[in-house]
Amino acid sequence: MRAAFSGLAAAVLVAGVPRAHEASAQSIPSPYTYVEERQELGVFAGYMDAKTGRFGYGPSGGIWAGGRYGLELSGPLSLEGVVGAVVGTRDVISPGRPAGDRKIGEADVLITTMDVRLKFSLVGRRTWHRLSPFLLAGAGVAFDVAGAAAVESTLERDEVFDFGTSFFGTMGAGTRVFLTRRIALRVDGIFSLWKITTPVGYTDPQYGFGALQEGEWVRGLSLTASLLYRW
Repeated sequence: MRAAFSGLAAAVLVAGVPRAHEASAQSIPSPYTYVEERQELGVFAGYMDAKTGRFGYGPSGGIWAGGRYGLELSGPLSLEGVVGAVVGTRDVISPGRPAGDRKIGEADVLITTMDVRLKFSLVGRRTWHRLSPFLLAGAGVAFDVAGAAAVESTLERDEVFDFGTSFFGTMGAGTRVFLTRRIALRVDGIFSLWKITTPVGYTDPQYGFGALQEGEWVRGLSLTASLLYRW
């Protein structure tokens, strides 16, 4: 009886322990992967579409390209610095001409943008199926480093538009796609704001524009893609 009872107990124990292949078949891999690297460096390129203001002399946007550096902070937050240049054109406007016929030419623009952004990851310091979606907001400066166009010499000095240096605000959303542990692609959709200054000559009563503000806030919409290296 003692031998029979011992044999029965051993059989029950063997039957109750799952085999190795059965245990592996029951495991479900997690769609989330922890992100260990905290820094990233990359280049980006895309296109910005910008409003040109009431009179149409502001930059209309163009190809936007540059570089970015990011640092993961605690939890879902990270900080990044972005430097870029918008290569495009703007219309040269003569305020003394009739409405609808004020454009007398075009000028090249090279708007340099420099801003710092705070990024909030929707999945924290992890990826979901290699994706890391985020929201962001930032602030910085924008200034035009292109020279004046030859056609602007036909205008009075106080009628020439000058972009100068403006506050540059950004907000948007996007996602990173982790190809490997250290290489990622990133797509951003950005809403931005900058201010274009009204030339003093436009306030001349002879033009009949009425009371004008010193400047206008205009928006830009852009879509960019980045290639990132992380460490």
